[in-house]
Amino acid sequence: MKRMLLLILILGGVSIGVHAQKGFAIQAVFDEYAVGKNVTEVMMGAGRLKKYNLSLFHSLEINRPSATERQHIEALVQTDAAQAILQEEHGGHKLYELPKRKGMHSYIFFRQTSQSLILIYIEGKASLKQIESHFLKKHN
Repeated sequence: MKRMLLLILILGGVSIGVHAQKGFAIQAVFDEYAVGKNVTEVMMGAGRLKKYNLSLFHSLEINRPSATERQHIEALVQTDAAQAILQEEHGGHKLYELPKRKGMHSYIFFRQTSQSLILIYIEGKASLKQIESHFLKKHN
């Protein structure tokens, strides 16, 4: 019985995370590409992110995406970027802060190189400054 309850709680947590991007165009990227052969998906929920004041971290790294895949994904990212309240670009990295939903900040990080494409969705109460201080190394 305890195992069944634990399984239900785990699946419920995954379900919540999977639908966190709901309402954003990039949800289609996570739905369509997460099971790909050349794809690495990372998803962490509130339990692991609590100390960072975040509730979801969901990323995809697609190795050797085709030109069609690149165009499709970039178009979906740009659809969400159109509603961004903040846009930054640093050396090929693009960052979009989306309007708050239910008191939560939402961020999209996007990067393309010649060999890969990385898409990250982050959600939580942390400000962009807090996220940068925790996750981005400063280079002087």
